[in-house]
Amino acid sequence: MCILDSGWRSNLRLSSVKFLYNMKHNIIISVGLLAGVFFLSQSNTTGQEANLFVIRYINVDRANAKEFEKAVAEKTKKFNRSEDSDPWFTHKIVTGPRTGQYARWFGPKTWADLDNPESTHRITLGATATHEEAVYWQENVLPLEKEVGNNEVWMVVPGTNFSNFSEDQPRKYEAIYRWKMKPGMYQRKTAQDVKLTKAIQASGFKIQGHIARLVSGGDYMTFANAIAFDSWEEYGKFRAWEGMGEVFDKVHGKGSWKKFLKEHNAIMQEGGETEGEFWEYLEDLSSLELPK
Repeated sequence: MCILDSGWRSNLRLSSVKFLYNMKHNIIISVGLLAGVFFLSQSNTTGQEANLFVIRYINVDRANAKEFEKAVAEKTKKFNRSEDSDPWFTHKIVTGPRTGQYARWFGPKTWADLDNPESTHRITLGATATHEEAVYWQENVLPLEKEVGNNEVWMVVPGTNFSNFSEDQPRKYEAIYRWKMKPGMYQRKTAQDVKLTKAIQASGFKIQGHIARLVSGGDYMTFANAIAFDSWEEYGKFRAWEGMGEVFDKVHGKGSWKKFLKEHNAIMQEGGETEGEFWEYLEDLSSLELPK
C-alpha cells in the first residue's frame, strides 16, 4: 500500500513526478499503496485530488528472478525514464509470506487520469493491449511471470500525508501495515489517522508516507500505513514506545498516546487479519533513482 503523499502534479509526466512515500501479479511488481511513498497534489485538469495508487503483484519462479529483473530494467530504461513517459515503480517484498515477490505500481492519480487512452496507467489491462509499451511487456516480460494476480486500488485518507524529508524522493525501504476496520467506524478512524499524522510530522523522524484505504481488490474494510525510510535506525525511532509515544503526548497532551491506542483497538476488527511487510525499492526497475 502503500503507502503511501503530497507534492506532485499527477497529470505531469516524469519530469514533475516526485516520490510519495506515502499497494496482482506474484513476484510483486506493484503500487502502494501504498506502498514507495510519494506526495499528493491537485490535478491541473479536473480539480480532483490525485490520491489513487494502483498496484499489481507478480509472482516469478526463483529460477527466473534475475532474468525477470533484467527484463523489467530494460523495459523501464526504454519506456519509463524520459520526461514524457509513464512513471512506474517497483519494490521487492523482503519479509512475510510473500517474500521474494515484486510489487509494481503507479500513482498518485485522479480517477479521471485512469481514462487517458494514451497512458499505460489504467486499471484494466485490456485498455492498453495495443499500446507499444504494453505490447513490449507482453512479449518480453510476461513470459517470465509465473501467474497473474489481482490488481489493488488504494485511496489515501485525507490529511494523512507526511514527510520529514526536505525533498520528495524515493526511499530505500518501505514498511506496509494493514488492518481491518469495523464497519461504521470510518469517521472515528480518520480522526485517529489525522492525529497520528500530526505527531509523525512533528517528530522529525526521517520517514515519509500516508494512510490509505483499499477501495478495490479486496476487503473494503482494509486500511494500510505506508512508511518509507532510508535508515533502519530512523525507522526504529518511530517504532519505539518511548519514541512515537513521547512525541504523540507532546503534540496531543499527556496520556493521549494510551488513549489513542485504546481507541485504535475499539475501531479495528477483533481477530481481524493484520499484515506487516518490508519492501525494498528497486531503482533500476523504477522511473526514479534513489537520491545520492
